[in-house]
Amino acid sequence: MLFNSPLFLLVFIPLFLMAYFAVPGIRLRNAVIVLFSIFFFAWGDPVFVWYVIAGTWIDYMIIKHVLMNPTLSEEVKKGGLVVAILINVGALLFFKYANFFVDQVQPLLHMIGIEKPSWYGVALPLGISFIAFHKISFVLDLYKQRTSPPASFIEALLYILFFPQLIAGPIIRYHEISQQIRVRTHSAEEFIAGFFRFARGLGKKALIADPAGEIANAIFALPPESLPSHYAWVGVLAYSVQIYFDFSGYSDMAIGLGRVVGFRFPENFNQPYTAKSVTEFWQRWHITLSNWMRLYLYIPLGGNKVAPWRMYFNLWIVFLISGLWHGAAWNFVLWGAYYGFFLTLEKMCERRGWDLPMPGVVKQLLTFVIIINAWVLFRAESLDYAIQLLGRMYGLIPQLQPTTEPFALIFPPHGLVVIVVGLLIAVIPLPEALHRLAMVKDSLKLDSIRWAASIVLFWSALSSIMASGSSSFLYFRF
Repeated sequence: MLFNSPLFLLVFIPLFLMAYFAVPGIRLRNAVIVLFSIFFFAWGDPVFVWYVIAGTWIDYMIIKHVLMNPTLSEEVKKGGLVVAILINVGALLFFKYANFFVDQVQPLLHMIGIEKPSWYGVALPLGISFIAFHKISFVLDLYKQRTSPPASFIEALLYILFFPQLIAGPIIRYHEISQQIRVRTHSAEEFIAGFFRFARGLGKKALIADPAGEIANAIFALPPESLPSHYAWVGVLAYSVQIYFDFSGYSDMAIGLGRVVGFRFPENFNQPYTAKSVTEFWQRWHITLSNWMRLYLYIPLGGNKVAPWRMYFNLWIVFLISGLWHGAAWNFVLWGAYYGFFLTLEKMCERRGWDLPMPGVVKQLLTFVIIINAWVLFRAESLDYAIQLLGRMYGLIPQLQPTTEPFALIFPPHGLVVIVVGLLIAVIPLPEALHRLAMVKDSLKLDSIRWAASIVLFWSALSSIMASGSSSFLYFRF
C-alpha cells in the first residue's frame, strides 16, 4: 500500500486515526498502531510479515531472558547479543544478497557442472534493509543499557513495525523512541503540525518528484551511446531532483504521521544540496543512516580515535557497507567506494590544514557535481550503463547512434519547469529568517496558516495523483 495512493490517503489513514483516538490510554493506542501496522505490511507482503513478527519475538525473548537477566554473566549476555545480531544480519544477507552471490559464482559453478540452487530467485521483502537495522539497534541499545527494555511484546512490535517509517525510514534507533512508546502527549497543535508536515511531503512526491521522475526514466531507458551530452545531463539532473524530493518527501510524511499520534521522529534531511563538501553532504542527507552507521559501525571500528590509516580504512568500510545496504549490485559497491574516496580525501586535507581558497558557491557547485556523478551510479541498472552514461555526459564516449526521440517529447516544458524549480528549491539555502520562523512557538495564527497550507497541499497533490496515478517511492526497493 503506497503512502501516495488514494486507498492509503482516503481510507487507511482516516480509519487508523479514528480507531487510534477512539480508544483511551497509551497501551490500547499502541495496540491499535500495531494492528494497523501489521495490516499495512501484510497488504504488500502477506508472507514476510510473519517472518518479521517471529523475528521480533526472538529478539524480544533474547532481550528479556538473556540481555536483561541480572543473574547471567557478561559472557552469556554477549553470546545472546551475538546470536541476535547473527540472526538479523544472516536474514538480511540471505534475502538481499543470495541471488547476487549466486550470479557472481554461477559461471564458475557451471564450468564444473553445478547448476543454480533450487532456492535461487529469493524475493526481496518489503523494507528488509530498514527492518534489519531497526532490529539490530533494538538489541544493541538494550545490551549497552542506553534505555529501558520494552514492557511487553506489543511495545517491541510497535518499534519494529510502526507503519509510517516501516518501509523507508527514517532509521530510528530504539533509544530515541523507547520513552515515547510508553509516554507521549497529544494536542490539536501537534496534530496540525504533523498534518502540515505530512502534506508537505506528499506535495514533494506528487508535484515535484514524480514529474521529474518521468524525464529521468525516459532518459535512463535509452541506450547511453545514443544520447547527446545535454540529454544525459538533463536526465541526471532530473533524477537528482526526483530522488531528493521523493525520499525527503517520504521522510516528511513519516515524521508528520508520527507527530500526529504523538511521536517525534529524528530529522532525515537538512538541505543536502547546499553542502559545500562531501562530508557536509552526508551530515545533511539521510541523516539517520549516517548516525546509525556512525554509532553501530564506525565508532566500534575505532572511529577517529585510531591511526590515520585505520581511520581512512574505517571510512571505506562504512561506505562500502552503505553501498551494499542500498542494493546487491556492483554499481552500488562502486557508489560506496566513490564516496569513501572523497570522504577520505577530505579527511586527509582537513588533517593537514589544506583548504582551497574559493568562494562558498564554487565549493557548493563542485560538491553538487560530485553528488550527481554518484547518482548516475545509483540510478543505472548496471555498472556498464553507468560508465557509458558518465562518458556521454563528459564527452568521453562518442555518440554512435543518435537518438531519434525529439527533445520536446522527452523533455516536455512542464517537466523542465519542475526540474528548474526543484533545483532552485534544493540548492538555494533556506533564509535564516525562515529558520527562525520554524522555531517560533506554536500560536493560533501560525496553526491557522499551517492548517490552510496543509489543505491546499494535500488536495493539490491528491488531484495530481488522481490524474496521473501514484508511483512507488524510490527507497521502497531497498
